Amino acid sequence: MRIISGRFRRRVLSSPDGNGIRPTTDRTRESMFNIISSRMDLDGAHVADLYCGSGSLGLEAWSRGAAMVHFVDRDPDALSLARKNAYALEEHAPCRFVKDRAANWLSTQPEEAYDLILADPPYDAQDLTGLIERTLRVVKPTGLFILEHDRSVQIEERPELLFTRKYGKTALSVFGPELDQE
Repeated sequence: MRIISGRFRRRVLSSPDGNGIRPTTDRTRESMFNIISSRMDLDGAHVADLYCGSGSLGLEAWSRGAAMVHFVDRDPDALSLARKNAYALEEHAPCRFVKDRAANWLSTQPEEAYDLILADPPYDAQDLTGLIERTLRVVKPTGLFILEHDRSVQIEERPELLFTRKYGKTALSVFGPELDQE
């Protein structure tokens, strides 16, 4: 697993040791960040990486210019791995690491706090609708929320859902403002 682009391009990240963490593949992560870069500039962005696992999504955002990344995971081993990967890239990483359930953490955040929120919950996670509701409350009006999920899961239509793209067993549902068509 490696950083794909940005200032830490090609840097290798530590991978999990079979403890239930399912890292996003390089191909899916590259597609995700192509979507992001077509819709927003990450320079100076505030990002949250929910269910962070190894931290690869948040670290990719940081490599591409994010000013601050919050990593959230209830698993202390996952959070430790994300911290290890961040500090291997830079000793004074602009990151915060929070051991908590995503739903709990989201309920403590001020409204419209983040430019980008990335969530990769376990594929068998329940209540994705609730997660979407809580997450959209803390994304800036011009921001994006990208949910990685099993391709067989149908995300309910809502105005903020821009599209869903499928990559193998994975799907990315992208939420945010509609771009002006001029």
